[in-house]
Amino acid sequence: MPVMSSKQGKASAIPKFSSFKPKLDATPAQHEAELEESRRHKERPVSGSRDRHRSARDTSNHGDGTRLIKLSDRPSPREQDKERDSLFVYDKRGDPLVRRYGGINRRDVPNYRRFGSGRILGVDGYMRIDQTGSREEFFILGHHESRSLLSSDRKTLLAKGGYYKSQPVRVRRQKSQGVSGSEDFVSLVSSKKRKRDDGESGGESNGDRPSYRSIHGKSKNHEHSDSDIDYASDASADPEDWGLDDPVRLKSVELSRRVREHPQDIDAWLQLVGLQDTLLQISVQESRRPTAAEVKSSADIKLSMLQQAYSHATTDPQCEKLQLRIMQEGSKIWDPKTLSKRWDEALEKHGADCELWRAFANFQQTTLSAFQYEKVKDLYAKRLQQLETTASATESHTGRIRIYEEMIYVFLRATRFISDAGYKERATAAWQATLEMTFARPATATEQMNTKVRSGFQDFWESEVPRMGEESARGWATFERDSGAQEPPEPKAFESPTLPSTRDGYRAWAVVEGQKARSAPNPARTLDEGIEDDPFRVVMFADIHDVLLYFPSEAIPSIRRQLLDAFLIFCQLPPILCPTGIVQDMLQDSFLSGSSPNLVTTETSPDLLLVSEEQTKKPLELTHDYQQFNITPEVLFPQPHWFRGLKKIRGEIPECQYQWISTTLKQLARLFGVVELGPYHLAFESVNEPGNEKKTAKALLKQDSTNVSLYVCYSMLEWARGNKGVAHTTLGAAAGITTISAYNKVSMGIAAAWMELEDGNLPKSILQLCTFSSDSTPTASASDISTASTTQILKTRQFLSSNRDYLLSSGDATNAIIYAEALALLEYLTQQSNKEPSSGNQGDIWSAMSSISTCSDELVSRDLADSPFHERLLQSAARLLYYHARQGPFRAGFLREQLVKYIRLFPRNTMFLSLLAWREARLSVDDRVRAVLADAGDGDRDVGIGVRAFAIRHEMRVGNAHSTRAAFERALESDTHDSSSGHHPGLWIAYVRFCHAKRRVLKKSKSDGSGSEAKAVLYRALRRCPWAKDVFMEAFGTLVREVDSAELRSVYGTLVDKGLRVHVDMDEFVESWRRDRREREGAR
Repeated sequence: MPVMSSKQGKASAIPKFSSFKPKLDATPAQHEAELEESRRHKERPVSGSRDRHRSARDTSNHGDGTRLIKLSDRPSPREQDKERDSLFVYDKRGDPLVRRYGGINRRDVPNYRRFGSGRILGVDGYMRIDQTGSREEFFILGHHESRSLLSSDRKTLLAKGGYYKSQPVRVRRQKSQGVSGSEDFVSLVSSKKRKRDDGESGGESNGDRPSYRSIHGKSKNHEHSDSDIDYASDASADPEDWGLDDPVRLKSVELSRRVREHPQDIDAWLQLVGLQDTLLQISVQESRRPTAAEVKSSADIKLSMLQQAYSHATTDPQCEKLQLRIMQEGSKIWDPKTLSKRWDEALEKHGADCELWRAFANFQQTTLSAFQYEKVKDLYAKRLQQLETTASATESHTGRIRIYEEMIYVFLRATRFISDAGYKERATAAWQATLEMTFARPATATEQMNTKVRSGFQDFWESEVPRMGEESARGWATFERDSGAQEPPEPKAFESPTLPSTRDGYRAWAVVEGQKARSAPNPARTLDEGIEDDPFRVVMFADIHDVLLYFPSEAIPSIRRQLLDAFLIFCQLPPILCPTGIVQDMLQDSFLSGSSPNLVTTETSPDLLLVSEEQTKKPLELTHDYQQFNITPEVLFPQPHWFRGLKKIRGEIPECQYQWISTTLKQLARLFGVVELGPYHLAFESVNEPGNEKKTAKALLKQDSTNVSLYVCYSMLEWARGNKGVAHTTLGAAAGITTISAYNKVSMGIAAAWMELEDGNLPKSILQLCTFSSDSTPTASASDISTASTTQILKTRQFLSSNRDYLLSSGDATNAIIYAEALALLEYLTQQSNKEPSSGNQGDIWSAMSSISTCSDELVSRDLADSPFHERLLQSAARLLYYHARQGPFRAGFLREQLVKYIRLFPRNTMFLSLLAWREARLSVDDRVRAVLADAGDGDRDVGIGVRAFAIRHEMRVGNAHSTRAAFERALESDTHDSSSGHHPGLWIAYVRFCHAKRRVLKKSKSDGSGSEAKAVLYRALRRCPWAKDVFMEAFGTLVREVDSAELRSVYGTLVDKGLRVHVDMDEFVESWRRDRREREGAR
């Protein structure tokens, strides 16, 4: 009788209902017959070699090596489901607490043990998971701690990186090379493998097939030989075995051949060095970034190539370029002491090179062990003196202007460094003195020597009369003309700091120190009250004379725009006057970007979960921090639905600092004749002090009545305020200027057409565009005629097209862009291609973008792809795209296609990135914005601080805390050789505050003794930004409760030892604070 399953004897646990009547049991004889029949039909023989796979339910074994599996003994499906349900729980709704706390409850996870002692399947031994107390943490072991990518063999990293894709190749003896005995010679070498080879079929060696008799077990086809020497392929091998079908590797082979045959080809050497980064990305897995060991090994390879190329360089520019790359790659390998020694050797040979000196200044300013405030300040001062000497010895006017531009850059770097170190009064005083000597110098200073000019200006400075940016300031020239008759201002009384109500003495010191710093951005006078305890408040001429700029009078017209833009950048305002040359280098330098700790918000948008249908209804983010795009009148005086180039800074910075910036702009534009600053001053006043625009505009127009740009800007401002009649009147007055040029009239037509277009009046927009592009009177045409005729449209199209092409062919691309913008707007308003969806309030977006693409392709063909006027053209196209998307139906793919093309041309433009992020769905599986940002950050080019901050904000809106932290890490750990975003104080402070705000969500940092995540980030920030006082103050503000007293004293000691500015001594203040607190408590 067969053995029955134990489960079959149990009573069924399924409840029985009256509607389901159980079947009658069969008789015992009938039941036994059915079992016998079942045994004959359901038993099957199974080989004894598979006994190890039998289930625990199989109980019958036979002596003949077979066993019988009784299918009837298996549990029913209902019983299997019941047994499985006792071990697993099916949750179809999800636990809402998982999303809130960032993970599952650890107590719900049963205890388990990992097989393999923490090794990770599929990776080499340098990665493992170790048990630390009750937590499992991921570790990357060092080079000598365990087996890693670099210890498995002696091959280079790149060969190891491509290891998983290659196949072992051995040189096989060709058939013609064997000795068969029929040749006309006698072989002197006996073949010991003859006997074995004769038994092989197909002429192949058994070594090529897997061997099953090895003591190491069965060999695997994917494993390579453990020998340190790889066999090479012979000439008859297939090129695919070498991976030569890969264009990157083919290019590497070609460049290697070029530098081997022509070692003097420095460009080929640099291309080969740049290709190593691409090879490194190919070598590592696509899902991760290269590790520190891989980056270091790659830098070692590039360093070897660069040193070889340097030995073959023949000219000074080649040597300087190679020396710069050698120092950049060497900084990833050498220790600080060796790196400092190599820098001294490099500057001794190529100290005059601007780029090399800039990299050295970055090294001195960002290396914690080598940084000292006075040392770095002297470095900037010596560079200015060196450049001044070089300029005086240069005969070429163009060469001197180039040197003066470099002096402006060094001066801006020096004043930003001084301000970040806490000496804000000295930085402000340096700019006051430089602007006075440039725009308010006396006429007699032209013929005098530099030393006499400085001596005369010293008398003006130390007389303490009102200076540039202060009320009642009249300038150095007036002081000289009046023989010093002007009196100094009345003494000021500075308010005492308000003591905070806290028990923590360190927090109280931080509050008082911050109040002192905010009240002292401008230099004080010797008679002012409350400065006895702080001698740095009064800035003497001797404190700033070594960093001041003084240019010859004949050079000022050529460099005044660059100097004014540098002043705007120092004030953390966007430049506008000179968008090319040295100003672009300033904008791309992260050391010169704003370092306010409030520039990146840590708040997540409440509309995080908007569905794609609601995405177009969400308004575009028009103003954000670290924005970077071309400043045009359209963004200085924007309509309600477009980007704003200027942010309101009043209330964001100390009031006395704002008053100095505002007064300086006002004096430069009205008192000292800098008329090109008029529109910028009007925009600044309209943003920070609304209500005074009309008064300011009248004063500026009275001073310069032929400034067409000022008329256009004021009309745009009045239209945005709702005063449409005033706007039309202003444009009409500008059109009546007799000296107005044709392109100025077209620019006025563009502004007038956009005003009507924003109101939804397309026919009136066409009329305005046609009227200002003709010789008729705009005001009469606009009031008497409601629509433009077909003849007018055809004439206007021909006029705009011909002038655009003529100016492009003649090299005047700046004015050609004006006609290109007007032509694209006219095509949008008048054409009907029906290739893109549109409604009654929309035009033909396809025809407009075709016109833009035609002009853009022409600029690219003329090597003007990255020019500022090309960027301006694409920004006008982006404005038209956004207008079309707001007014009615549109195809999202067309919008995305155009914006991605613009981003490829200008990856730093945050306007294009914002428009792309506005349209993309929040919960898209393939986040296109992330993909575009990743593509923009690839390669050697540095995308700048604006794109890095945009990526962080994007993750704050659509990601979570962990993705945002990853965005911070990518921004601050960028390894491109020209990137300085990793030393930006504002980003580091924002990262510290983000980690502190999300401390419950983010995991603690690695077990390196650094404590919380925010504190670990703070220490990294101190190592990267040792000159920034605001970074040090985060320990006493944001993290005062996470850092103990010993660590706070250590941070303060480092701040003082490095020479940074301290207004109140911390040790004395804390001791006095605690003593007063004990006295107050005792009095109670």
